[in-house]
Amino acid sequence: MLRFTAGLVCVALLAPFAARAADDAPLTVMLSEPPRTMDPADQNATETASVLEPFYETLLKRDAQGTIQPGLATSWRPSADRLVWTFSIRPGVRFHDGAPCDAAAVTRSLQRLIDRKVALAGASVYRAVIASVRQDGEAVVVILARPYADFLSLVTLVQSAIVSPIAVEGGELSHRADGTGPFRFVSWRAGENVFATRNRGYWGVAPAIAAIDWRWSPEPSVLNMALQTGDADVVIPLAPVFGRVYAPGQSAAALATVKRQRSAALFWLALNTRLKPLDDARVRRALSLAIDRRALVTGLLDGFGAPACHALTPDVPDALPCGAGEDRARIDMARALLKEAGQEKGFSVSVVVQEPEEPIAEALQAMWRPLGVVLSIRRQEAGVWVQSAFAPPEEKAREETGMALTSWSAPYVSDLQLRPLYTTGNSAPHGANLGFYNNAEIDRMIDAAAQDNQPASRHETLLAIQSTLDRDAPIVPLFTRDTLYGVRNGISGIWAATEGSIRVVDARRAQAQ
Repeated sequence: MLRFTAGLVCVALLAPFAARAADDAPLTVMLSEPPRTMDPADQNATETASVLEPFYETLLKRDAQGTIQPGLATSWRPSADRLVWTFSIRPGVRFHDGAPCDAAAVTRSLQRLIDRKVALAGASVYRAVIASVRQDGEAVVVILARPYADFLSLVTLVQSAIVSPIAVEGGELSHRADGTGPFRFVSWRAGENVFATRNRGYWGVAPAIAAIDWRWSPEPSVLNMALQTGDADVVIPLAPVFGRVYAPGQSAAALATVKRQRSAALFWLALNTRLKPLDDARVRRALSLAIDRRALVTGLLDGFGAPACHALTPDVPDALPCGAGEDRARIDMARALLKEAGQEKGFSVSVVVQEPEEPIAEALQAMWRPLGVVLSIRRQEAGVWVQSAFAPPEEKAREETGMALTSWSAPYVSDLQLRPLYTTGNSAPHGANLGFYNNAEIDRMIDAAAQDNQPASRHETLLAIQSTLDRDAPIVPLFTRDTLYGVRNGISGIWAATEGSIRVVDARRAQAQ
């Protein structure tokens, strides 16, 4: 698979700050939104994953280069048909509450993940793939319902993190993290911060920093200013404008560096396929054709990203690139399709967006105006947006919600980029198929690709999936956005994952001079 490494853009930040001790000062990290839960299996949000990652561990993990490494499992082996996977569990590990994280606890955690009677927002793909989990001495045996080519990638994701049975039984997991990670949960003050301290009983290498103070703001200028003033040691994401405003070498007293991670984060527009006139694929294709994706990347991202014309992102080898002219608006073709659909006079439609994505909606508003399409933008706070975007068909019909603008990140695994967004069984409110797209052939092909271990035939299936989705246009891909994040000078060990989360457990602060 293609793997992207982070490049650096130096940023001169001129405001002075007071030096702090190397180890005892909390590492302050600012995000663009608060966490949605402390339960790793009950979320699909990048920022939430960033906060949860220091508290929890998975059977396997990916390093900064994207390579799969041992985690709570020290070794693993598949059966000949790759339907049964046996994981040897690391001995001597304990949850933060003191309970042993042994094979029995791991088994219970994974059984909860696949229990269809437990409502967990991030569990749908696991429930489709895993049939059962059982303990075998000091090992855990996972039996798949069907072959799954990327199964090992599934058990690196934070949704599969192993959680304490005590926290689950006590009903505390949604608001109090309890895992085996190198940091322990202290507090979550709504609207303010999440605080974590070093886990002194951690089985692995002890963290160099004593604590993490997670904070957040939806305002890009606030995040940038926090980095300049020293109110934050790490800020993610930085708005693209801050990647170029400060030229390298502008000041010998530069206080921070902005880093760039090529990202698999796809920004896209879900179209309500049950609401007229968006129930007509010709209308949906016309809207897609009228978008100048290259202009979006240039104008909104300052070049820190790439146009996206198809369903898969470039980190997946089978992804289709934008063809000649596909990243530019093709207004004449769009008008012809609208005329064919009886919509040549245009129509009105509404979109729900969170505040950071409002400029994207405004750009689309202008691009569709020549078609006579009037886009009404409904900006919403994150929690309200989730309710609107994941509302069932009848509620969206009442509210006349035609579109939802958001992003999705599932690097390396084509199935995780396709299944949650396009399959019938993942239609909202049960999954991220926000426009209620229903195509039995797409469902069949996504299943076939997920089970196929033969690269050649899998490649052909994935090409067919992308072609069909281009024709039906239930989702309009817009662009992938690189992750820009700022790190105060003197702090090392920080890196961003391909999906856009920030990894801080290996952070180290240089000794003050």
